[in-house]
Amino acid sequence: MELIATIPALLDRRSSDSRVVLRKKERGLWKAVTWSELDAHRRAVAAALQAAGFRQGDVAGLLSETTPDAVYVDLGILSAGGVSLAVNPDAEAEQLRSQLRDSGCRVLFVENEEQLDKALTVRESCPALTRIVILNMKGLRDFSDAGCEDYQVFLGRGTAGGDAPAIRGDHPAVLLPSGVLTHADVLAKVAKAAETLGVRDGDERLAVLPMSDPLERIQGLYLALQAGIVSNYLESPETARENLQELKPTLFGADAEAWTRLHARIAASAAAATPLQRMLYNWAIRAGSGNAVANFLVLGAVRRELGMNRLRVAYVAGSKPAADIAQWAASLGIRIATVEV
Repeated sequence: MELIATIPALLDRRSSDSRVVLRKKERGLWKAVTWSELDAHRRAVAAALQAAGFRQGDVAGLLSETTPDAVYVDLGILSAGGVSLAVNPDAEAEQLRSQLRDSGCRVLFVENEEQLDKALTVRESCPALTRIVILNMKGLRDFSDAGCEDYQVFLGRGTAGGDAPAIRGDHPAVLLPSGVLTHADVLAKVAKAAETLGVRDGDERLAVLPMSDPLERIQGLYLALQAGIVSNYLESPETARENLQELKPTLFGADAEAWTRLHARIAASAAAATPLQRMLYNWAIRAGSGNAVANFLVLGAVRRELGMNRLRVAYVAGSKPAADIAQWAASLGIRIATVEV
């Protein structure tokens, strides 16, 4: 088996692959991106960073919801030999200031006007920060600042065919609150998760967590790149329920809170049903998916309502769901595995 030493090397091996690697729901349609297109995007980001004076080992940050552009930026940072810092898009200004200042972040990519405003309030107290790149310029047509740049303009500064940095497995790659992970560290975690979960080439997943969450970044995105899993991205955080129902992923990596919300939604639907329907639901949950009648009459419909009728693997990291919620999922035929972050 080919030994992959770095995260960019995961992309190098499929740089000419025409199969789909990710999709994004836009205006009601799933827009597909191939491996070769993903490769071109991350190389463009890396080239633009190098043209801006970004050096190997420098830190670049990302303040954005989880989107394909956020993926291109993250992989571009790594492909330029940099260290990638993803900040929770819900972070308050003080938290953002602390992470940017303590990491020595040189370039910060922000999603939109809202995140730009937050970044501008902390910029003066982050001396290493020399450039802010704005992914979406909506509402910013008349905005002008020497230290800020439109993402498309930034990409245009890159030079195609430049020298790629020599990246080794022991080089730093990802900056987490718990510390820095090297490329080798990340790939070891990915390999362990792949073995634990039994993922398959061609599996489908829905990204529902922020890039700042190690579960999304390492056991989500990087695992998908290693295993050939197709990553699907929400139309918006508010459409998670609809996108999950439509996509019907085979893998679902989320936090304990997501399972609490799913349980609450089904419990509320059951409470609003007729007495007979409530009785059947409660009986089926007690009986479990091993009961063919319960599975046929009730539990299959619940899994379809959740968008989990194709689900093979569900997993969390860190805090596990409460025991009653884990048991509820098990009654539906869903075993929630735990991976180490």
